[in-house]
Amino acid sequence: MVAALDPLNAVATLRRLPVLNQQRDVPGVLALLQGLLPKLELAERWEFLDAAAAMRDIGFFLGSLKRHGHEPVEVVPGLEPILLALARTTQLPPRETLLHVTVWNPSADHLERRYTTCADEIHLLESVRISMAALDAAILRTVDLHDVSLDSAEFAPRCDEITELLKKMVDSIVYAYRNISPRNFMHELRPYYEPIRVGGQSYLGPGAVEMPLFVLEHVLWGARSEHANYKDFKETYLPYVLPRFRDIYRQFLHQPSVLDRVLEQVGSPPALTERHRAGLKALDKIFDVLLRFRAPHVKLAEQAYLAEREAHSVGSGGYAPSMLDELLALTREARLRLTLALRAPAVSEEPPLKRNAR
Repeated sequence: MVAALDPLNAVATLRRLPVLNQQRDVPGVLALLQGLLPKLELAERWEFLDAAAAMRDIGFFLGSLKRHGHEPVEVVPGLEPILLALARTTQLPPRETLLHVTVWNPSADHLERRYTTCADEIHLLESVRISMAALDAAILRTVDLHDVSLDSAEFAPRCDEITELLKKMVDSIVYAYRNISPRNFMHELRPYYEPIRVGGQSYLGPGAVEMPLFVLEHVLWGARSEHANYKDFKETYLPYVLPRFRDIYRQFLHQPSVLDRVLEQVGSPPALTERHRAGLKALDKIFDVLLRFRAPHVKLAEQAYLAEREAHSVGSGGYAPSMLDELLALTREARLRLTLALRAPAVSEEPPLKRNAR
């Protein structure tokens, strides 16, 4: 696993970074990074795991330098080709992403990499770790669900498995509510997640919006959506998720989603057997848990970015909280299609009586 690796021997060095950031000691930050950087030839030889771990550790300096007003590749000689080499190997952006700072970041206190001395950062990282593995599994199960007929006895139980996995998303947002101050996030943490430029392109900072939940929803209900902002949102974050999830996204692009397919099976107007109804109700539970995550997420973002009336009008992921409102509305619209189908009357599953032969 990436979290267990330390190809730059960076643990002791990175323990010093949060204090230097607190002191706004840019020369000190630069000195630490320059002492950490690998030779380009070495960076080019690493395979995925070591390259990802190296990008993680270099990445904490990237966000730190940008927080202090500097484009990292402009102030660190030789940095840019190293970042581009690591990006080629990992097939991820040439900077730290949500993956690097959370699930690929060891959680043990003496090993965890951080930008700040703020305790809320520890909780922020943990809030993502709570749900990421379950979300990855839920995406794969949603892909499998696509090929299961609504008439199958397997459909409802498979929906239930996805629902249970996605409950971890709700757990994560509850944890964030209880442990992270919106004000501390805005003042102490948010400045480290600004975009940086590498190779002439801008790359977004780590943000929870980079979680591949949008890939799951793409397969579940959104693959054929023509909503312009939603399509742009998905394309924006596609480079920040693992290649296997990009492949899933492209596999289903413009294809019928799970929701499209099951509604086609029940017809228009719907004619529901009891098995249809059970399957649709199980599918509806997935939407219920998605909304139980999305609605509090919107509220949390609004508290951080609107109630505080701070200079940052967009999240680290590059979108204003209004985009989260749009995602919430689109999820509700998709669920409404399911709700309307469930209101259809039941049909008899008994075979029609044969007329007596004359």
